[in-house]
Amino acid sequence: MSSPADRDREQAGEQQERISQGLIAYLSGHAMDEDYGWITRNQPATGGRGARVAATVTLAAFGLLVLTAATQTSRSAVTVADERTQLIEQITARRQSLDSRIDTARRLTEQNQVLTRAAGTTASAALLARVERLALLTGQSAAHGRGVTVVADDAANADSDRERVLDKDLQRLVNALWEAGAEAISINGQRLTNLSPIRQAGTAINVNFIPLRPPYRLLVLGDPDRLPSRFAATTDGAAWFDLEREVGLRLSITKATRLSLPAAGEQTLRYAQPATQKQGGAS
Repeated sequence: MSSPADRDREQAGEQQERISQGLIAYLSGHAMDEDYGWITRNQPATGGRGARVAATVTLAAFGLLVLTAATQTSRSAVTVADERTQLIEQITARRQSLDSRIDTARRLTEQNQVLTRAAGTTASAALLARVERLALLTGQSAAHGRGVTVVADDAANADSDRERVLDKDLQRLVNALWEAGAEAISINGQRLTNLSPIRQAGTAINVNFIPLRPPYRLLVLGDPDRLPSRFAATTDGAAWFDLEREVGLRLSITKATRLSLPAAGEQTLRYAQPATQKQGGAS
């Protein structure tokens, strides 16, 4: 027979075995459930992480697109600015080229005129000189040069026509100056030609149909050293000196180194005949 102590030890071993067998059974029965439960509990968390990852990827892609668009826009702006700068430079260069060509054309025109005058033959030069001379004598061109200034005026305190300069007195004065060698004459700004009338009009004298009043200032182109003496040697000049002594008309002649006479007004051609070439080729 076993002793009581042995029986107690056997009972304790059996109880421990039961406890061990129960723990093993519990673990075997609940292990899978707990695994599924853990998976179930962690499923939402796993899903949230995926959404965050997807959102991050989407934002990254969007940022990349924005960066790409900004880069392209910046490059486009730089390209437009470069093209504008190039266009301005081209316009400036072409404008400078045009100004240079205009200056060249003007310079060449002036040179051509100089060369044309220089290349003229003796005959053409003589013809040109004759034309200029005729224009001067007929009053068709303005005249400049040396000469004398002649002033004719009424007698002091004149109270009768005889003491005043009349149209016939002015005509005598002009004729004497032409005879003395005058090349051009103007009276109070009116250029004289071979067709200029000098007529009395009341107390005034019409020259070129313009009424003039004393004093009558005549600008006369010619040799200032010879004109006064030659004037005095003419019949009409001597008559003027007589008027000075007899009725007190006043006359002065002054040398001038520079005179400017205007051109006469436009004249109407009254008669012309074409030149014909004579036999043998002479004109």
